[in-house]
Amino acid sequence: MNNKTYSVIGLMSGTSCDGIDLAHCHFLKEKNEWRYKMINAESISYSKKLRDKLISCGKTSSLNLKKLDNELGEFFSESLVKFIKKNKISVDLISSHGHTVFHDIQLQLTHQIGNPLIIYINNKVPTVHNFRELDVLHDGQGAPLVPYGERKLFKDYDYCINIGGITNISSLENNKFYGYDICPANIILNKYARELGYDFDLDGKLSMRGKFKEKLFKKLNNLKYYVKSYPKSLDLLYIEKNYDPLFKNYEPKDVLKTYIKHMAYQISSAISKKKSKILLTGGGVFNNQILKNLHKFNKLDSNFIVPNKKIIIFKEAIIFGFLGLLRFLNKKNVDKSVTGSKNSTSSGLIVDNIIL
Repeated sequence: MNNKTYSVIGLMSGTSCDGIDLAHCHFLKEKNEWRYKMINAESISYSKKLRDKLISCGKTSSLNLKKLDNELGEFFSESLVKFIKKNKISVDLISSHGHTVFHDIQLQLTHQIGNPLIIYINNKVPTVHNFRELDVLHDGQGAPLVPYGERKLFKDYDYCINIGGITNISSLENNKFYGYDICPANIILNKYARELGYDFDLDGKLSMRGKFKEKLFKKLNNLKYYVKSYPKSLDLLYIEKNYDPLFKNYEPKDVLKTYIKHMAYQISSAISKKKSKILLTGGGVFNNQILKNLHKFNKLDSNFIVPNKKIIIFKEAIIFGFLGLLRFLNKKNVDKSVTGSKNSTSSGLIVDNIIL
């Protein structure tokens, strides 16, 4: 690779449905180790109309879903055009995770929208997309995909935990390299914040008004998902079917109070190494009640490290930018030991057509 520095934009739209994260990074391989530097980054919120469409996109018709695919592709594309122009960026590659509509491992189906052809046409930069499907068709979970990137770029930690729409964990030790989805997070928290008239639970203030419900806490912890061994992953349909019914007849503020404690309990249960160094990222890190409960359940003297705000917000976009680069270079970017696939792969499709 001749020590070439690659200029890449990673684009991430998470299951929280709040907006997109753009991270422009330079990636360089030196002495067989990858390094990155984040040059520019920006979060762009969805309009309420678009957000509402994305929240319910798994239940819409095929025609409306295709319309939304193009609408979201236009939003991604316009955001990228403005981002590139504002920051005067020269880009080698765009890597777009897309927005997940459904992810059903039993049916070997995973689908993300945000038409990459529109991104390519308007930006004229090679664009990588569809990172999950190849792994799923090789009998893998197709998730989480970030552990491979974390192992290359954040190897100084024992674990990386991202508290986003879904909370996932990566164990980065060479002899214990794995990752999986721990539990839903902001998918549930934001839903019940919206029932109280807010987009999300700022600083955990809404949950502080609630009462802890021991019975609900026990029911949540008894869900069958938690006794399954990894590799494993969560999807929206599973969450709606197995979690949502448990919250019926409870006040939203009580759900928030109890669910935050449940999350902290499950995150702590996922950690097995004493005195481990753990990087915490994702929007959930800004919820003080989650952090307080994590420390309450910390029985192994874990060192939870909250990095600077940009890493908290943009780590996933950085990682998908890197995974897209590895695909562009035909290098492995998904490890079978994490996803349970038959094969490790260089996953993702590349749009790089000649427009005459």
